[in-house]
Amino acid sequence: MSISSEAGSRGEGFVFRLFVAGDEPHSTRAKDNLKRLCESHLKDACEIEILDVLECYKPALENNILLTPALLMVSPLPAVTVYGDLSDTGELIKALRLGGDN
Repeated sequence: MSISSEAGSRGEGFVFRLFVAGDEPHSTRAKDNLKRLCESHLKDACEIEILDVLECYKPALENNILLTPALLMVSPLPAVTVYGDLSDTGELIKALRLGGDN
């Protein structure tokens, strides 16, 4: 599953890969929380690719993802990986360098 905007598709803005395990509750919360974060903080400047490790695990292994849910910020560099359901918005904003104090 992929959710994208024109800005993300053109290589501008943020590119995220969210690794989930089916419809497991933590994975579902992570999807919802990431979507909410993108809508409130990034507007149309993000692209989200959702990868279900139960359907295909190879991309997770290639990206050294051994736990789910896991969010990989691919762009802008440097890449960042955040584990969990992404419910702590303040810490997520810090980890992804979205605040002005970075």
